[in-house]
Amino acid sequence: MILFGTGGVRGKMRPGEFDEKLVLKVTQAVSDWMKDEGKRSVVVAYDTRRKSRDFARLASFKFKENGMDVFLFKEPVPTPLLSFAVRYMEADAGIVMTASHNPPEYNGYKVYNEEGVQILPETADKIRSHMEKLGAVEKFSEYELNIVPDDVIEGYLERVKKLVEPLISKPLEIVYSPLHGTGLKMVSEALKRVGVNVTLVREQTSWDGSFSTVRVPNPEEDDVLELVKKYMDREGISYGIATDPDCDRVGLIVKESEKFVKLTGNQIGVLLLHYMSCKMEDWLKKQKKPYIVKTIVTTDMVRPMCDERGIHLFETPTGFKFIGDVIVREEKKGNNGFLLAFEESYGFLAGNFVKDKDGVIASCLIAGLLSEEESPLSLLNELYRRYGFYMEKLLGVELSSVEKAQEIYRYLKEHTPSTFGKLVIRDIADFSKGINHVRPNETLKLIFDEGTVYVRPSGTEPKLKFYLHVSEETKEKAVKCLELLENSVEEFLNNFQSN
Repeated sequence: MILFGTGGVRGKMRPGEFDEKLVLKVTQAVSDWMKDEGKRSVVVAYDTRRKSRDFARLASFKFKENGMDVFLFKEPVPTPLLSFAVRYMEADAGIVMTASHNPPEYNGYKVYNEEGVQILPETADKIRSHMEKLGAVEKFSEYELNIVPDDVIEGYLERVKKLVEPLISKPLEIVYSPLHGTGLKMVSEALKRVGVNVTLVREQTSWDGSFSTVRVPNPEEDDVLELVKKYMDREGISYGIATDPDCDRVGLIVKESEKFVKLTGNQIGVLLLHYMSCKMEDWLKKQKKPYIVKTIVTTDMVRPMCDERGIHLFETPTGFKFIGDVIVREEKKGNNGFLLAFEESYGFLAGNFVKDKDGVIASCLIAGLLSEEESPLSLLNELYRRYGFYMEKLLGVELSSVEKAQEIYRYLKEHTPSTFGKLVIRDIADFSKGINHVRPNETLKLIFDEGTVYVRPSGTEPKLKFYLHVSEETKEKAVKCLELLENSVEEFLNNFQSN
């Protein structure tokens, strides 16, 4: 059986992995944790994957059996709407059945606290402990369930409009694909309310849990946006966006001079910071401590930008739950100066009414950015010339086992090699010891003259992730340094595995 981790549980929908028995057992463990904490109300959401609705109903029945007040969404909704609903309805917890952008055979179970933030490791440990005490949890009774009221959805959409509408400069046309996911209604309606004309990729508007028109429903992958490009060509529209099935990530593609350019999450985040800080300059001046939040593996290009604008930068481990926690902590201190949060993997957030990455809000913010006179690519080049050519690349390395990934990570952590491939390591920072007020986490930062490589093990999958960062005065130098780092990662892995 799959273990409950910091991201909840996720696995293939097959007997003995992610199945009805697992959903019942996790729900019982979450119920036991809630009872320990004196919690009694929970909101339940689900995405468009196969069996997500059935799993959500099953969990709802089990919560009800445990004496909880349960509110179930009547149809698939974006995961960030769950974060909003928990706060809006003053519930004690929330859960969502989703496997985000994983292939169609996967599903998952994520838990949120009363702040609308995905639970932190210490809470996950408590739930896991309860789960380990349980035997098989197979029986359940059916109950009449409360449905999340429509005013929750309307309240969310109105807040998105209030946040973004003042930032829209002129009418805009955009191609949008929900990739068969929950963004279909919410993103389309939110964009419409802020004055954006949306052309939908019709072939990808069905709530199709097999995601039949794409290899994987992940807007980070280039080939996933082929239909978006076709619509842009056919309709003569310069911009296209796509959200993943649970609509917490959004990707952007721009057509300029007959060429398509897919922006990275880092590039979108840099553009949004510039755009929002310019548009909200008066608001920023009124804040005692305006701030943004990013993960440690996300671009450092925002550092000089924040310094220039008097904006504080918070950093967190990888995972938007840590970003949400920072925002909640600052709010409790009376600091309402939150401007923007983002991570390199297409997750973005603004506003004070959601505490998780939000593809609806992000789609509208991106539309606002695109409504400016200057094209996003021209603006990006201007920012590079001003702050330096920051370039990043993620290498996700599949290995033979979780143990092999951990072995390589421990070697780097414990032996501190002097070289990495052909490059000399100047220093290593171990984030498990706590660095610069960042919550301790299993990430290493390898520092070279040519740039920086962050190394992080998956923990549950046989993968190591290498995040490559460079910053140079010219694009040519940055490209060369990025190639050197990539070659060194490959050479290091080849040498390690051959020894």
